[in-house]
Amino acid sequence: MKDGVVMDSVNDYINNFEGVPKEWLTTFITFMRENFPDVREMISYKMPMYKFNGKYIAFSIAKDHFSFHSLDFEMIEELKSLLPNAKFGKGCAKVKFNDRAAIPILFNMCRKIVDRSK
Repeated sequence: MKDGVVMDSVNDYINNFEGVPKEWLTTFITFMRENFPDVREMISYKMPMYKFNGKYIAFSIAKDHFSFHSLDFEMIEELKSLLPNAKFGKGCAKVKFNDRAAIPILFNMCRKIVDRSK
């Protein structure tokens, strides 16, 4: 997919997946759309991204996990203590699909990151 394409492309991205990966994506994209309707939604770096005030939150899917991306490194660092079963990269938390307890924690982190950018 091309960078910078708006909402329909996010829907197209979701439709590239089936089963549990699609469920995770739909859950997080719906959360962002319902809770932060004014945050710009786009495809960037081939993943759904929400840009606001120089920050972003993005989501991607790999074979066996969901990835939560942000350049708010302090918040990613905080996630390390909250998600002991996740793996971490620079600006990224990788959560296995069977770790459903991570979903409300990641929702809360979305809220914190958006609030911190105001």
